[in-house]
Amino acid sequence: MANISLTNSTIYAQNINNFAGELFKVGGQRTPLLSAVGGLNGGKVLNSTYWQVQVEDNAIINSEPGKGKEGDSPTEYLGRDRSAFTYVTQIFHKGVQMTYTALASTGNQNPFTLSADIVNHSDGDGTTTPGAELGSFGGSPINDEFALQLEKALEKVAREAEWFAFNGSFSDGANTTPGDGTREMWGIDHWVSQNKNASNSVAASANPLGGNVFYNDSTGDGTGSARVLSFDAIAGAMKRLYDAHAPLKQPVLCVSPKQLLDLNTELIGGNVGITGAIIPRDRNVAGIDIDTVVTPFGSIGLMVIDPDIMPTGSSFILDMAYIQPVFTNIPGFGTVFVRDLDQDANARIGKAIYMEMGFEFGPPSYHCKIQAVA
Repeated sequence: MANISLTNSTIYAQNINNFAGELFKVGGQRTPLLSAVGGLNGGKVLNSTYWQVQVEDNAIINSEPGKGKEGDSPTEYLGRDRSAFTYVTQIFHKGVQMTYTALASTGNQNPFTLSADIVNHSDGDGTTTPGAELGSFGGSPINDEFALQLEKALEKVAREAEWFAFNGSFSDGANTTPGDGTREMWGIDHWVSQNKNASNSVAASANPLGGNVFYNDSTGDGTGSARVLSFDAIAGAMKRLYDAHAPLKQPVLCVSPKQLLDLNTELIGGNVGITGAIIPRDRNVAGIDIDTVVTPFGSIGLMVIDPDIMPTGSSFILDMAYIQPVFTNIPGFGTVFVRDLDQDANARIGKAIYMEMGFEFGPPSYHCKIQAVA
């Protein structure tokens, strides 16, 4: 019997192009949430587009508990209410196409114009004409244009994932016509706003189904005028998290650049005379440099979010210990990969970046939205 040859048919490990790690790194400080939680938790891989997270309410001790007696029955029988949250992974699919000529032309001349006609340039027929144009042959620093374009495409995928991480509204993609539905991940803005408190005066609940919102407006209920982010607002949001029995394992304040400057003016500028402080970026979360804000409820990290991504008029305190990216595993390809596109008879090359991804946030009560920030 002849030997079975595996030449040209075996899939070796190095043939699987999985870019999950590059997804977390490519955005850097422009996608700090994705980069931090990806480096911190590494992500979770599923063989499904849906997954559920189970939560239970927290016990509250607000009076003297019953004391047990020797040989007696239990002072009480305990049982916690439990609920399940449903998440979904979202499809990200971006293509890049390039003609064979464009692929080969990395050494094309790069023309530029001088201020006067001081040189002779070729007319292409053996003659020359005085002119101001010069060509820098081989001046391109890019040796592989297609690789660069794919890298930029992956960077855009990372920024889109960051955008949906904050702004996604959730859709399970169900549709009576197969393939017509669009799945959309939960975003932290909608997630934290679930069953939120109506005003700052509403007592925080130990029920993990309820989201936490600190209203930064003049009336404290969302109906007044928005105000700039302040130390008092951060402390108030931290208190709401504490009252809601949130674990506060690794809380990070997410702000826009303007909100950071407003807060910096108050805390370091000394305009208000408070005891808060921002410690410079001498630490990081999973490789992402962050500042630290000192509050009465402990120190929390500070992360600057792209203003085009941050929901308008909002800041967030997010517990990074409970946030992680989740991927649907595609058999034979992995989670974030590049695939070939059929170009038919066209003289060009085409590839696409593909992934199915969502975020898991933990119970809404573990985070807090600061609303009505000017």
